[in-house]
Amino acid sequence: MLENIISKWIRCIDEFYEINRNGEYVYEVPNIDDQLKSDMLEFVEADKALITLIQEQASTSIIQSHSQAYYTSRKLTEILVQEDPVQEKSEGLDCIIKD
Repeated sequence: MLENIISKWIRCIDEFYEINRNGEYVYEVPNIDDQLKSDMLEFVEADKALITLIQEQASTSIIQSHSQAYYTSRKLTEILVQEDPVQEKSEGLDCIIKD
């Protein structure tokens, strides 16, 4: 029973995208009942909202990661510059050996 319902649902979604491939979204799929049509439209609207959300997050993520990468790079450079004198001291380059 459930498998049959899901199969109908998938068939209707596929038909919807076939009918509306031009992007006008007419929302017409023949030979379906009201419940199936309602489910299909809910899926289509959720799919459009998800695509929009993913696109917004992708553009925001790129901007944020870029600024973070710049900040991290600057901090890493500062740390390396600060560690340089410590490295020299730890190698004993500042010690004098007397006989």
